[in-house]
Amino acid sequence: MLKERSKFIFKITIIHIITYVVCGIIFMTLFDYQSTLAQAGMRDTNSLIVGLAPVFQIVRGALFGIVLWVFRNSFINSKYGWLIIWMMIVIVGLVNTPSTAPGSIEYFIYYKPVIEPWNLEIGGMIEILTQTFLFSVISFKSVCLRTK
Repeated sequence: MLKERSKFIFKITIIHIITYVVCGIIFMTLFDYQSTLAQAGMRDTNSLIVGLAPVFQIVRGALFGIVLWVFRNSFINSKYGWLIIWMMIVIVGLVNTPSTAPGSIEYFIYYKPVIEPWNLEIGGMIEILTQTFLFSVISFKSVCLRTK
């Protein structure tokens, strides 16, 4: 059981890192985040800590793996298990987060609508939804279906 759990968490971690990096590169280029990061109060993409973002994703991926392992019975035998995974991430991680992150209920309550920088707000939300969607589908198809 420990070996199976460790393998599951490892694979989920790898899938998260890959989808995070690929989507990050694509959307950073597509929405030109670099040009508006400073005005949004964010770090420059050339800073060391931003460059280390993929390393931090090891922890995030492992945490996703742990949570998905705990709740695996709710999606492993489901035809639409990928959708259950995606809904869990979007609802708990994005919309219902207690943080004032863009797209969250708290953001809607406390922030005034902002038009600029549109590329960070809209692009960021599209990026997050795309990355979590890909993560959910790939995780389900490559890991969860094989864990039955």
